[in-house]
Amino acid sequence: MIDRLSKKVVKREMNIKPQDKTIKELLLSGRQFIIPRFQREYSWDRKNYKEFLDDMLNCLIISEGKVNYDQYFLGTMLFVGDCFEGDKNEIDVVDGQQRLTTITILFSALSDRFIQINQNTLSEQIFKYIMTTNDDGEVVRIIQSKTHYPFFSFYIQEREKTNIENPSTEEEQCIKETYEYLYNSLSEDKLKGFLKKKYGDDNVDELNYIDILKAVRDQVLNTTFVSISTKERKQANMIFEILNAKGKNLSGVDLIKNKIFEIVNDTEPADYAEEKWKSIKSLLNDRNIDVGFVQFYRYFWISKYKKSSVNKLYDDFKSTIRPVSKKRYKEFLAEIEDTARIYVKTVSPQRNDFQNKKEYFGLIQSIKVLSDDFNIVQVRIALIALLEAKEKGIITLKQLKSIVYELENFHFSYNAICSKPTNRLEKIYSSFSINLRKCSDKVKAREILKDLINQLNALYVSYQEFESEFIKLSYSKHDTITNI
Repeated sequence: MIDRLSKKVVKREMNIKPQDKTIKELLLSGRQFIIPRFQREYSWDRKNYKEFLDDMLNCLIISEGKVNYDQYFLGTMLFVGDCFEGDKNEIDVVDGQQRLTTITILFSALSDRFIQINQNTLSEQIFKYIMTTNDDGEVVRIIQSKTHYPFFSFYIQEREKTNIENPSTEEEQCIKETYEYLYNSLSEDKLKGFLKKKYGDDNVDELNYIDILKAVRDQVLNTTFVSISTKERKQANMIFEILNAKGKNLSGVDLIKNKIFEIVNDTEPADYAEEKWKSIKSLLNDRNIDVGFVQFYRYFWISKYKKSSVNKLYDDFKSTIRPVSKKRYKEFLAEIEDTARIYVKTVSPQRNDFQNKKEYFGLIQSIKVLSDDFNIVQVRIALIALLEAKEKGIITLKQLKSIVYELENFHFSYNAICSKPTNRLEKIYSSFSINLRKCSDKVKAREILKDLINQLNALYVSYQEFESEFIKLSYSKHDTITNI
């Protein structure tokens, strides 16, 4: 009841315009759809785009030797600006970017399949849903985004792909993999094989491959969705949060990014929020290691502010980071960036992180053992605070090495040998890290370190249990270790 009332209040107070539309109507509206700077990058994985294509194919109807499309509902999409009325040509996509990008990739793959079977006219016709012309007669891209430009333009939005380069970012790799999957799935053998599971060999074998491709095209074009348009960015952001309530569609980190970019909206002389966000991602991806952004952000958060579950990150961000101002949010972005510099050292430490000084070599080895050999990710929460405290001069190198060696010994017995669960350690490491990162006094820092050791000592396994598990170890020549 409350949800229905809240939606009525939003609709009454806001100038919003919901309309039932088809993808064809949207892409032929003559508009250019801009993916705003705060939007997450294209990130659909195989599960997402496979499910989308399967849904399209499952809708196809075969009857009397013909294949036709059927009804399909794609959900809601949210825009700033009216897509169908008025004279505004550039429309911001607030919700729907992943689906529109995937549809564009699918049409590009269809176009290439038409070219492969010498159906150039059909290939050209489908490209009118990828490129359009403005009032000056200039050819422009229907979908535009800074994050995947120019890779997306060359790889997807050109009929004759002549300037293809290898992907250089995670998003570009995702685009490439999506295209390759869709293109391969649109082969005659794959399409007929899929349809035969539903309609049988006889009904499918008599179909013309061209007709199947055209039916896939028409199925996508005639798919319906609810277009929600609003004139103001703030209204769109509020509706955006309602549509993504409880993180069902977007992660908490995506919503946090959206909120930060909404407030830190200056783009001149430079786009502070966008540049900081790029810097953070660049730092995390610099060492060719798999650093999940959501996990990093959560470890940053629980090492500095409070222990929060993934589902609570956005709510806790809104209630904790105050006031809601450009100044505070800029400071917050700087905090994330500073932590990213440290975080990569906890995942993949290198000697040049510590000026190649010999006195750090043992420390580096211990961190590598924790990360690579023991695969303990929760300890990174504590390591963030420890490395930061050393940089600030709150603890000495001797103290840093001593506590990291203690962590290595503890996890050797607790996890590597006895295989104890690590989830209970997250609370301990979070509390320790928050206290140490707040600390500015060396004496107090010493007490915080001592308290951590005491908590870990209380969790140490008994000698009898350690001995019992240790003698079970076996030697193997294989790289994969099964008992550690």
